[in-house]
Amino acid sequence: MSALDFSKLGTQAAKSDDLTKNKSFERELPKEGLAFLRLIGYVETGRHKSRNPSYKPALNTQLTFELSHKRHLIDLDGTLVPQKFVLRLNKGATAKSGYKKVFNQMNKALGGGHNTFFQMMGKPLLGEIFHNEGKEDDQGNKPKYANLDNDGAFSFKAPKQEDAISGEIVSIAIPEVHNEMIGFMWENTSFDDDTYKAMWESLYIDGTRQDKDGKEVSKNWLQELIMNNLEWEGSVCQAITQEHVNLDDISIDLADSAESSDPISM
Repeated sequence: MSALDFSKLGTQAAKSDDLTKNKSFERELPKEGLAFLRLIGYVETGRHKSRNPSYKPALNTQLTFELSHKRHLIDLDGTLVPQKFVLRLNKGATAKSGYKKVFNQMNKALGGGHNTFFQMMGKPLLGEIFHNEGKEDDQGNKPKYANLDNDGAFSFKAPKQEDAISGEIVSIAIPEVHNEMIGFMWENTSFDDDTYKAMWESLYIDGTRQDKDGKEVSKNWLQELIMNNLEWEGSVCQAITQEHVNLDDISIDLADSAESSDPISM
């Protein structure tokens, strides 16, 4: 018979490892430094109000990059997988907008010839992750953020480097895409109904999770975010994808979601 008192041990263990309590997933900030990138998601989430009341509502976009450098691999159930980095931008039409700056630099890094972000999906890039601190909160803490730009200068480059011995320019092998790629364009008239619906369905995430307050919320945050945009009612997207949707039934906790911060607007 064991000399260990498992009843006593169990009471002590439960103080730090209570299996009756679910823990919300905590995102690990990508480490600073060189990044191997592939664009795996381009999603327009519709027109939303800014948290800053002085800004007009804007069409929001989210670009999701897969980070596959070894410094950016995370342990997921015992398997090392690439981290994801989400870049949020207001969709701007002018050359000065952050949206066009990102497109132009990515297009240049990929050799040109692209007209949309969709054409860049899955293609290899180099970049750099930078860290910066936000404003100090009431508790004296400064939140830390990861970015693909340094003071507005984005870091996208072709996946090449100069060989230190020969001086030749050689390609850098970027791992192939690990995650499923997704894409969606808001109220775009270039697609037929079936294609538009297929894009919409690619965004769906099944299941629920618990937020930091223990409240059960849907994992399907992308579709719900789009359905909460200011132009949803009466939209082509609503007509094509929904038989009937009551917005009062949609509950998305943006404050709790890592996907909720205001887009970059330049």
